[in-house]
Amino acid sequence: MKKILACMLCLALFTGCGNDDAKNNKTNSSSDNNVTENNTNKQTTNDQNDDWYSRFENGLKGRNIAYSSKNALDATSVGGAEGYRYTTDNGNIDVYRFDDGDDYDRIVKEKKIGEDGRKVEVNDHMIIVSDGLSEDVLDVFRGLK
Repeated sequence: MKKILACMLCLALFTGCGNDDAKNNKTNSSSDNNVTENNTNKQTTNDQNDDWYSRFENGLKGRNIAYSSKNALDATSVGGAEGYRYTTDNGNIDVYRFDDGDDYDRIVKEKKIGEDGRKVEVNDHMIIVSDGLSEDVLDVFRGLK
């Protein structure tokens, strides 16, 4: 008799919890979909940035501008989101990506970056330090959208 009561109690417990979980799963499922969409949006943004840098690098190669290394820069020091330095025989090429904000607006207006006021060119949210760069490098930068 105790075994039958224990089985009925377990059956009632599992049946009662099963209905509640189905409702929660529907809610969690839609919540998970939102997270997936947000991750997809972030991934798309990262892919677009990587694609921009790849196109820039291909443009340099197309103009026979060789670089020996590509190093990440501390873009936050100038208000940027990310930055890279391309080391060439003729000097460095510094390229930054900026998000919308006060730093970006100021740089677009002044066409200068950093405390030392280095001249820049702007292409959408990408910014290149133009001091001492050849026209070939600047043409590659200007040609990217």
